[in-house]
Amino acid sequence: MKFIEKKENIKICILMLGLFGDVLLRTPIIRSIKQNYPNSNITVIVDKIGYDLLYNNPNISNIIIMNRNKNNLIKYIFSKLYTQFKIIFSRYDLIIDLYNGKSSKNMLNFSFVKNKVSTQYTNDRNYNFKNNIHLTNQLFQSLYVLDLKQITMSLEPEFFINNKVEKFILDSSLYLKENNNYLISLGSGDLKKIIDLEKTYQLIEYLYNRYRLIPIVVLNPGQEFLQLELVNKFLIPNNVNYISLDKKSIDEMAVIIKYSKFFIVPDTGLFHMSLSLKTPTFCIFTHTNPKLVEPDNDDIIYKACYIIKEPKEYDVFGLENCTKEISFEDIKNNLDSFLSLIKN
Repeated sequence: MKFIEKKENIKICILMLGLFGDVLLRTPIIRSIKQNYPNSNITVIVDKIGYDLLYNNPNISNIIIMNRNKNNLIKYIFSKLYTQFKIIFSRYDLIIDLYNGKSSKNMLNFSFVKNKVSTQYTNDRNYNFKNNIHLTNQLFQSLYVLDLKQITMSLEPEFFINNKVEKFILDSSLYLKENNNYLISLGSGDLKKIIDLEKTYQLIEYLYNRYRLIPIVVLNPGQEFLQLELVNKFLIPNNVNYISLDKKSIDEMAVIIKYSKFFIVPDTGLFHMSLSLKTPTFCIFTHTNPKLVEPDNDDIIYKACYIIKEPKEYDVFGLENCTKEISFEDIKNNLDSFLSLIKN
């Protein structure tokens, strides 16, 4: 039974509030909806970071930015009311809540849209995926009422690079043309996902001495001290060659990721961007279980490095959490295995 008629110019509103990684994890949903409803006009409601990630996405017709910064209460209330009235007066045929937070639930309930879909976690298996626990597949399971074809469902996130920015970065960044440079990111919004700097240095030193590979060190906004400490405390005193990045926009960062030999990154938003750009990706998981985010695309060179926490600790999905207490020897062995997959 069809939930909604696949008519011409169907207007769909998708609530996609959330952080960098959350937004990219949901881009496969947008792609699938557009393929199943090719004549749809899709509007997404996002935080500012969501706009920076989605403004160039061809599957999206309109983007509404909602200001949820409560530092200025008047602006916050105005933005919330403006967004709600925008939803009401746009008269959408369908509204989908991919955020599933308190604010988006209220927006859904007071939208006055006839067809509403929320995405609460369900144990139902309406689709048979190889990895049913993946966060994106969980969203697909909860959207079964949309009658989406499984052939349109892929876990591969999407980010579309601005061509002008790509040309500028390639013309101005000679280090991207060197085959012995790789990219490494140190930071994460969740401190549980940041690996010890001493182990990071051991990793860099090993790659430098064994493979003559030089790190391009990302400057993580709000955590600039990580790059500074790594450089001043470890790299300079030990005469390890390196390249330090200054602050980059999301578009600029995407180009650098795309043209790097490979990317070493924690489980954070840049990890999902790396997968979207098909850059060989080595991720050290220090808290989240990799099953929640591991790709299903065989074209992507990817390696998860982790050990399960002891005594066992479980997340809300019943998966075992990982731990920061991973030895450098384990990291090195996984890294060698990863590098063997990369063609020179």
